[in-house]
Amino acid sequence: MMQTIKTKFIVTKWRLKSLILAALLTSNAMATDIEGDWRSMLKTNDEKIIPIVIQLEENSGEWTGVLNSPSLEEMKLDITELKVADNRIAFEVEALDIKYEGSYINQVDLIAGANIKKGASSLTFFSRINDHIDGSSNHSQTQKKSTPYIIEDVNFKNKETSNLISGTLTKPASRIKATAVLISGSGPQDRDESLYGHKPFAVIADHLTRQGYAVLRYDDRGVGGSSGSHQTATTKDFASDTSAAVDYLNSRSDLPQGKTGLIGHSEGGMIAPMVASRRDDIAFAILLAGPAVKIPTMLADQWYRGRKFNGLSEEILNKLKELDKEILEKIGNLELNEPLNDAIEDLIYSSIRLEGVPEEDINTQFEQLKKEYSTLIFRDYLKFNPEFYLEQTKAPLLALNGSLDFQVDAKMNLGNIQSVLNRIEHKDFTVIELDRMNHLFQIANKGSSTEYAEIKESFSPKALHVISEWLNERFKI
Repeated sequence: MMQTIKTKFIVTKWRLKSLILAALLTSNAMATDIEGDWRSMLKTNDEKIIPIVIQLEENSGEWTGVLNSPSLEEMKLDITELKVADNRIAFEVEALDIKYEGSYINQVDLIAGANIKKGASSLTFFSRINDHIDGSSNHSQTQKKSTPYIIEDVNFKNKETSNLISGTLTKPASRIKATAVLISGSGPQDRDESLYGHKPFAVIADHLTRQGYAVLRYDDRGVGGSSGSHQTATTKDFASDTSAAVDYLNSRSDLPQGKTGLIGHSEGGMIAPMVASRRDDIAFAILLAGPAVKIPTMLADQWYRGRKFNGLSEEILNKLKELDKEILEKIGNLELNEPLNDAIEDLIYSSIRLEGVPEEDINTQFEQLKKEYSTLIFRDYLKFNPEFYLEQTKAPLLALNGSLDFQVDAKMNLGNIQSVLNRIEHKDFTVIELDRMNHLFQIANKGSSTEYAEIKESFSPKALHVISEWLNERFKI
């Protein structure tokens, strides 16, 4: 069965971070727009993820700042070497090993940049958020007073790597229709895929369990109760952890056999077909904003749309898009540890200059990109071809994307899923573009990541309804 739908549903949703090049975006914003409070999440040296807020103040042209976090013993840390000029900002926080360089993008109201001391790792700050410093807020979807189902903390091992995986299993008290494994997106994620007070995986698990499905959600390796290193793990490693989760569920006599499926968000939507293509015991696969085109193509498109906020001409935007794609394809053809060659370096310099980066900053930007482009994770990511795994996925498949998804374009990726599965004559797949939903499947205005924390809903009830209705058509008690 194949169904293609685009509807508003009137009756009845970075590893690689999307802002990896956002530090290169320029803007006509004045420095005074940067004054105020800015919030982000920081990975510390001991692999913990903590909320941070930087408070920037300008007085007669002099800038001062402090960093706050409820996770730190010392609540306020001085920001040193603080420099703000036009839309550019740089500062250091020695206690947290931060040396930051970024740019304020007024069209989406965020500061995007990188921590130079962490291999130019992406670090984005969001502003004008009025909820608590720890990112908690009153999101009604996670304020359930009663849970008419069983909640169990579980631990299991990935036998291939021996790392321990910790998670939460929810299951109906009566008969179970099927079991779902939730697979998180890029970056270090806990079992709820927590983001600025939102817990979308907790919301999905609650909804599906009330519908008669058991649901396992788990901490990424190196996060929460799961062991291992997230920083050095590749998409293949995360797929191995997902496969271990399926093995664990198959070992339980209280769950229905042969009815375990996968629900992956963003990078998790890449991992689900990876696992489903290698196993014959996957009952279904649901891809939530899953990339479905070759990674260089997807990233070039991401960056093209990101630069549109900057007001560059269409001619320059198109030239940059072609340059990006050529650079990424050439890097993707290198061996994982092979250094960038002169031809690639020349193309990178051309891209930076075309972007309009000031001459005095060009070498700094080049070195940041060179570090990012040389990491094992980035190289491995560029080599990933979603089509290869989609072609080998035989399980019933549902693919959803939001029409306002800023990170994974709905038409490009859903269109390719449909094309690939039509080509192999897949027997049961459904492709749906959900109107007005962003990358997190929230009803949004623009789709920009700056809206994620401002929107009260964590995961659209309309999207939840689509998922459970699709499952109910295939699993009946």
